[in-house]
Amino acid sequence: MNKVKREDEDLEMSKMGLVDGEIYQDKDKVAEESAKPQSTKSRIVDMLCILLNIASTVTLVFLNKWIFRDSQLKSMQITFAMWHFSCTTIVLWIASRSPFNLFVPVRLPFIQMIPLCSFFAGFLILGNLSLAYNSVGFYQLAKIMTTPCVAVLQYFFLGKTVAGLTIVALAAVCIGVSLTNSNAAGTTTLGASIAVAAFTVTAFYQVWIGKKMKDFAVSSPQLLLNQAPISVLLLVFVAPFFDTVPDVAIIPTDTLVALFLSGLAAAALNLSQFLIIGRMSALTFNVASNVKTIIILTYGWVSEGRVLTVKDALGIILALGGATLYSQLSQK
Repeated sequence: MNKVKREDEDLEMSKMGLVDGEIYQDKDKVAEESAKPQSTKSRIVDMLCILLNIASTVTLVFLNKWIFRDSQLKSMQITFAMWHFSCTTIVLWIASRSPFNLFVPVRLPFIQMIPLCSFFAGFLILGNLSLAYNSVGFYQLAKIMTTPCVAVLQYFFLGKTVAGLTIVALAAVCIGVSLTNSNAAGTTTLGASIAVAAFTVTAFYQVWIGKKMKDFAVSSPQLLLNQAPISVLLLVFVAPFFDTVPDVAIIPTDTLVALFLSGLAAAALNLSQFLIIGRMSALTFNVASNVKTIIILTYGWVSEGRVLTVKDALGIILALGGATLYSQLSQK
């Protein structure tokens, strides 16, 4: 039973600090917990976890966008990823130790982890590049395309059938993203290509991570605590060939502060996602995920001086509605 519950966590914690997703929970457990009356203290803790998750996600996106305005740091994507992986490692290591003991750490075979860590590093770097070369709005909506991409990969590679209503939900996502991004500002052919590569690699990773968790019989945080430090080790040998050594003296102080805070935001995001697993229903968390998307899109468009049109509004409703419907269908 524990193994089944661990598998039900599959996607969310595997994307800590990088990509938002759904929480997959044991249905009997959800039904049992929903029948129990919640104390005021429990409701407050749940709300604080959600607020921390929303705040850290939104903060991380805009801190990263701010950091990438600096041409030197924009050319240090691999080192930037190493910084976030390091923060993730520290947070999870602390969470697994006394007095927290939130999960039991395990050591997985190093050689078997290398291919998985390569994809792990790849989708994070591509995601950061997508943010660096696209507007915030385009970046955020392109991420939603990960959902239909995962469904397609599962259909072709895992033989999972797709119900008619699921196809409708995925079509709504695709049409919504297309409508909203048809006149997107701040987007180039290069940026769009990076965005497509980012959500495609992310989808491959999500499908693969679910299988590896089942093979290793581990939970998401247990796997991530192995992935993060190994990813840093792999990137250490790659960074000198792609990253440039910055002249820190000419980087604005506020940008350096933002760089430091981005690591803390990534750590807070990881921690909040870990804390909310098992505390609330999938619907509650998916609503919170949609709130994050709306906040990021709204702030991004306001900062870009873009006016929300009827077509944009329709596109957002279709994309978010389709993603929510798909997440609910996946629970059945």
